Amino acid sequence: MKELQVKNSASGKVVGELVEVPKPTPGPNDVLIKVAVTGTNPKDWKYINSETGFNSGDDIAGTVDAVGENVISFRPGDRVAAFHVMLTPNGSFAEYAIAPANTTFHIPSTLSYEDAATIPLVAYTAAIALYQELGLPAPWARASGKSIPLVVYGGSTSVGLTALKFARLSGISPLITIAGGSKDIIEKENLADVIIDYRNNPNIAEEVKKALNGKELLHAFDAFSEYPSAEPLAANLSPNGKLTGILPYKQELPNGHKLKFTYVGSAHKPYPKLSTEEESKADQDFAQVFSSYLEKVLSEGRFKTHPVEVLAGGLNGLPEGLNRLKEQKVKASKLVARIADTQGI
Repeated sequence: MKELQVKNSASGKVVGELVEVPKPTPGPNDVLIKVAVTGTNPKDWKYINSETGFNSGDDIAGTVDAVGENVISFRPGDRVAAFHVMLTPNGSFAEYAIAPANTTFHIPSTLSYEDAATIPLVAYTAAIALYQELGLPAPWARASGKSIPLVVYGGSTSVGLTALKFARLSGISPLITIAGGSKDIIEKENLADVIIDYRNNPNIAEEVKKALNGKELLHAFDAFSEYPSAEPLAANLSPNGKLTGILPYKQELPNGHKLKFTYVGSAHKPYPKLSTEEESKADQDFAQVFSSYLEKVLSEGRFKTHPVEVLAGGLNGLPEGLNRLKEQKVKASKLVARIADTQGI
């Protein structure tokens, strides 16, 4: 089969090579998927090197080709989307990809593969952040009408926007988000009660305080996690509050708070210094339940996907897309590639 392997060139650009590799075989708890569309994420260019090409894709949409001996929820021909194990072989930049069954979910016939490919990584990241790290009530256990303030920095990023969608489904309010140029999506879909535009507010911490209106802040999510994004959250967080983000954050924060790194790979296995065996086991169990929930809200039309841009050239168009992500030239959309558009496939 064909797969695209990407690496960083001497000039710093992402380059790719389409190579022939053996078709993978699923392990006992895995699903082998014939990829129709692959999604992209910033991590797809961040975690590659300049020496060895690597298939870094993790967002899969397609049909089940085969399953491992322990898998009972999927069968060949099923339409699915899935989150591949990061930094391992057999990713989504290929004709066939492997994903664990616990982060694979059925998609309805009404959902295109292009839309489905935008979901997996951001959905599991946002869900683990909100429900495992922050301990907020999951959507299948609503907040019972009581006030639970949540502040999300980076509400217009893919992960932040997804977090707001799930928070709405959980009945969490008030929802306060810090966003910028793509905040119109938040406004259009009514995903936040208060939107603070970081471009027009030199003192974001003070704006967050005003939005809280005297309510205690116990939960904050930094979907951007680049200095100084966590500072206005920590400045308003209760001493007993929790703050989590999507990247390691080394800077000191106000009031002695620390940003807990939400590591989505914990949904598959523990990683040294990032998640303990116990934490990962809990996250793996949560991912299994959350996958079933995703199937339900997608089939009922209660979860809307991100705007999509299809890259020209299939797999061969991915390096250009990753370079655009690297240069921060992608706003308010997710880049995807159709495998069938690849020349020679």
